[in-house]
Amino acid sequence: MRIARISIIALAVLSPVVANAQINQILGVLHSAQSAVTQATQAPPQQSGQDSMQDDQRLVTQQRDQQQGQQQLNAARTIVGMCPDLTNSKFNTAERIIRCRNKGMTEAQQMTVVGGLPLLAQAYAASMVQDIYEDDITNPGRGKAISDYYDACYKRGAPCARPKW
Repeated sequence: MRIARISIIALAVLSPVVANAQINQILGVLHSAQSAVTQATQAPPQQSGQDSMQDDQRLVTQQRDQQQGQQQLNAARTIVGMCPDLTNSKFNTAERIIRCRNKGMTEAQQMTVVGGLPLLAQAYAASMVQDIYEDDITNPGRGKAISDYYDACYKRGAPCARPKW
């Protein structure tokens, strides 16, 4: 459930890039993430003859997975709290990234949001974040051209050459 929440927040942040993906794929990713979290939080049935060491190891693994999920959720909430523009749908994706960069968000913090996206969308979103930070883009007005460029690449399903913005 926690991973699903992070995914939903990340999808809301970068929805224009992901908007053209098939909805079934997006729902499948969310369902898979939710199932993984549910399985991690449910105790497996006890089998006769099972070693207590295996039980302890399984418990440690479950606790670690729960802790990591909680940390990811907290990180996403913190990032959205730092920059509410991340969820403002009136701005395109690159413009959101630029506005949050101007408010002090680091590239690593932006990548935390990107990490919650489906794998295919992650590649394009990560390239967008990287371009904005490497080319030192601070004018939100330039965001439309960047978003349009990467959206076209995403729709084609092809890698993009990195232009100088």
